[in-house]
Amino acid sequence: MSGYWTDWQMHHKAVRRMRKNCSRKAYLKRVGAAVLAGTMLLAAMPGTAFAAYAPVTGNPEDTYDAETWAKLQDNVLEYDEIPDLVHVYNSNISEIWKNLRETKEKLDRNIQELDSLSGNMKRLKDDAKDQGNMMNYGNYTMQEIILGKVASGLRSTDLYSQKTVASIQKGEKQITKAAQSLMITYDSLLKQRNTLEKLQELYAKQYQIAVNKHALGMATDQEVLTARTNQLSAASSVASLDGGLLQLKPNLCTLTGWAADTSPELAPIPETDVSLIDQMNLEEDTKKAIGNNTTLISQRTSAKGTSNASIEGRLGIIEGGEQKLTIEMKRLYNDVYTQKEAFEGAKAGFQAAQKTHDKYTRMYQMGLLGESDYIGTEISYYQAKSSYESADTALRLAIETYNWGIEGLATVE
Repeated sequence: MSGYWTDWQMHHKAVRRMRKNCSRKAYLKRVGAAVLAGTMLLAAMPGTAFAAYAPVTGNPEDTYDAETWAKLQDNVLEYDEIPDLVHVYNSNISEIWKNLRETKEKLDRNIQELDSLSGNMKRLKDDAKDQGNMMNYGNYTMQEIILGKVASGLRSTDLYSQKTVASIQKGEKQITKAAQSLMITYDSLLKQRNTLEKLQELYAKQYQIAVNKHALGMATDQEVLTARTNQLSAASSVASLDGGLLQLKPNLCTLTGWAADTSPELAPIPETDVSLIDQMNLEEDTKKAIGNNTTLISQRTSAKGTSNASIEGRLGIIEGGEQKLTIEMKRLYNDVYTQKEAFEGAKAGFQAAQKTHDKYTRMYQMGLLGESDYIGTEISYYQAKSSYESADTALRLAIETYNWGIEGLATVE
């Protein structure tokens, strides 16, 4: 927008000086430039944009309490902070809000300057009338009218219109969803990696025990081979997960406002709150999803034609889209409960494995259990832990996907 207008603050101070020192021709030339600039600004106003949560019309810091703002500025990325981090720090989203905010500031300055110029034209017009100079009177009257119309046009410009804000909101939601998915995946892979690293250590001990037993004729070749294969497989999986983690983190950091080469601490994602499922209401949620879905909104607003055939065709498309979304929301709803059942089963299995592990740990410490048997119980424990963590991840993803469906991001095909 920098090319739309000259330095208005300097211009405002110069208005009286121009009246006194400049010729009428020079002054009218300056007024003409102001009108042209205002017209250009009006023509360049965005007809569409984006919207998120609350439009950033001022300093983002002012919309948060001190504690929340401090957390958003620390070097720790927490899952629940993602929507706010995207809103404030994502480079694309923050730039959109910044440009919109600066355009609004320039718009307000331009309106103020036009009002000032219009007031000057009125005074010049009145002076010309009093002096009986009807030529100047006509010229000043015309300039006053033009300036007033341009100012009126600028005043009617709603930069933060519902359409503009809704478009930014769509962009924010999509980025937030992507960032949440990345962090859930990162957290899941990190937990798998740590569990596999522990299993690798246990398989290495198993392998050494098998080798020793084999030397004494107490273990078969197959038992030794199986132990070695388990160890190598776990080591390979750890290396593969390390590579995946290295690729995911920079992408997540970029979406949430960090530079790709920085390394914020990623806080562990807590266990999924199963009570959130009790708040789900398929019928009401589907109504909200239909109202918010970006594809359906586009179908409602973009179809044209006034003939009966056109209207019927448009209504058919809209009805078909709503039916597809209703089916999709039902599928997402059912998936949440499927994953909940799997999660509860995996959690119960992990809790049972934990009790068994604690029991055999005490027995091993008391010398009542051999090392080989104890390692076997440890392996079972970590396998159950991995299953529980994977089930938790799947449940969280199912709940988030359902909620994003309500927010308008479910696929309608």
